[in-house]
Amino acid sequence: MDLSPLLRTRFGVKATGFTQVGRGCTNANFAVHTDGGTFLLRRYSRSGESRWATQSRDREAILFEHRVLAYAQAHGIPCIAPIPDRDGETLVELDGDAYALFPYIETERPTAPREVIGPQAARLLAQYHGVMEAYPGTAQRPGWGYAGKLTDWFRMSYLGVGRVEELLQRVAALRGDGEAHPYARHHAADIASLVREVRDRFPAEAYRAHPVIVNHGDYILKNIGVRGDGLVLFDFDCCVRELRIYDLAMLVGYTAGEEHTAREMDPGVARLMVAAYQNGAPMADDELALMPYMLIAYRLRFLLNNLSTLVETGSVPLVLLRRNLEGIRWLQAHEGEIIAMLTA
Repeated sequence: MDLSPLLRTRFGVKATGFTQVGRGCTNANFAVHTDGGTFLLRRYSRSGESRWATQSRDREAILFEHRVLAYAQAHGIPCIAPIPDRDGETLVELDGDAYALFPYIETERPTAPREVIGPQAARLLAQYHGVMEAYPGTAQRPGWGYAGKLTDWFRMSYLGVGRVEELLQRVAALRGDGEAHPYARHHAADIASLVREVRDRFPAEAYRAHPVIVNHGDYILKNIGVRGDGLVLFDFDCCVRELRIYDLAMLVGYTAGEEHTAREMDPGVARLMVAAYQNGAPMADDELALMPYMLIAYRLRFLLNNLSTLVETGSVPLVLLRRNLEGIRWLQAHEGEIIAMLTA
């Protein structure tokens, strides 16, 4: 499809060429070349098109993200907000697809040792959270909810599945001989038990006692770029109203510990990161103590995504199921140690 007319009429951009710059987990991105420079055009995946786009991808959910980006950028956060069109709109539609135009910013992946980049990212997170405490919007992102309340909001509508319980029933009854099928069937009851445990342990008192703000939602090093002497924050696809520990748990767990699972956290690195965050945004011990819980809830959502892919396509790498389930079990087994490490 030729998107040149869309760019010309809506944004006043005369494209001389397009280059796909790598498909993300949920969206497709294109470099838009012009005589005056380069932009980035994002085509948002339709519901069900991407195995990660399981939550609402309607217009309001995307505009929620756009408003957060614009506010954060206007208040000094190094992120990249979408460019409004001639009518002031940041989301434009063509033939059933939704698009947004962004400045094209080149960055490098963080390569500094984790005891260096971890605290640096933690300081940026504290700055971002401080900005978002004054954000005027108080409604939750459409189609999303709190990490510990997956049973209330997590949907696989493109599968015809309305709730988590229905998905797990389908997993228990899966037919197929792929390597992931027997593993999923065998552990379906255990996963259902995990879902109930996370739900039953929901820390309602913490949500009454501590700030609930728009978190980045996927605050890990792969979503942070290095540009010059500073950092640039990318990928607000999962931004959601949550306790601040949600973002901090991801950063600490997947930097001080094993990527994707948070196993074998290095206490020294973890403490450095928490201290760097606390210098800019103090956090009470009872909220810090929720770090393992948040990591479990976050990992459980990924496991449910894996299972929905298996139900939909009949295939998912067994390593993903194992990694997520074993990571959750490790966090359960070491929860007390992690809390003691963080709050000592």
